[in-house]
Amino acid sequence: MNLGFRLVIFEGIYEIDRVPIYECEDCDFYEVLPEVKSDLTDLLAELKKEAPSGRIYFTERNELADLIFSIYRQWDGADYESFENLLEQQCEERINMLLDLYGGAKNLSDLDWMNEISKRLSQLSKFVKNRQLSKAN
Repeated sequence: MNLGFRLVIFEGIYEIDRVPIYECEDCDFYEVLPEVKSDLTDLLAELKKEAPSGRIYFTERNELADLIFSIYRQWDGADYESFENLLEQQCEERINMLLDLYGGAKNLSDLDWMNEISKRLSQLSKFVKNRQLSKAN
C-alpha cells in the first residue's frame, strides 16, 4: 500500500482535500490513515453543524496530516532510511515547537490559543505514542 492524498466528498456537499490515505495501485482500494481517521470523523460531524461552503484542507485542521503532507511533497527517500523515521523525527520537533507556543499562550493567558495548541499536540502525541508502543512489541 502506498501513501497518498485524496479529496473526500462527504454527502455530496462537503469537500475535504489532502486527506492522507493508503492506496493499493493494483485494486484501487484505499483507506484513510488510521492515525487520522477519528479526527476526520470529528471534522465531518463539525461540518454538519457549521454547514460551511467551499473546499476544506484537512492539513489545515489536523497537525499530523499537515506534517505528513509537507514531508510527502519534499521527500525523495535518499536522505533518510525511511519515511516513518523522518516523520517521527519531525513529529518530535513539531511537538517541541508547539510546547514553546503553549508556554507563550499561557503567559498571555490566552485560553483559546492554549486550547487550539492542546488539540494540535494531542493529534501528534497519539501518533508518537502508537509508534513507541509498536516499537516496544
